[in-house]
Amino acid sequence: MKLKGTHHVALRTPNFEAMEQFYSQTLGFPIVRRWDDKRIIFIDIGSTTIELIGREQATADTQPTGGWDHVALLVDNVDEAYTELVEKGVRIRSAPVDAGEVRIAFFFDPDGNVLELFEEKR
Repeated sequence: MKLKGTHHVALRTPNFEAMEQFYSQTLGFPIVRRWDDKRIIFIDIGSTTIELIGREQATADTQPTGGWDHVALLVDNVDEAYTELVEKGVRIRSAPVDAGEVRIAFFFDPDGNVLELFEEKR
């Protein structure tokens, strides 16, 4: 078997509308697929896709026991992206810092999931 890479990460939420607005409006990522009969959408975040699933779509065998740690979003300039998020009222976990060969900052989505701004130093 040859794996080709990541297709998407799935995230269940009890706050579907707020999460949809955050990822599509606040962060500006396009919705690329929507199921009419269910609260399930795919959001293109560049190098992968987030599948956002309304909590009511869960069944006993699909409820995760844990969650993701964070999703890293590649940006050209962490400081500029961080400033824009602050101006939009996004809740911040940590301000930009240098971490070896990269510069990073962390923030939260409306459900409290952690997202990372990630800049490769050149």
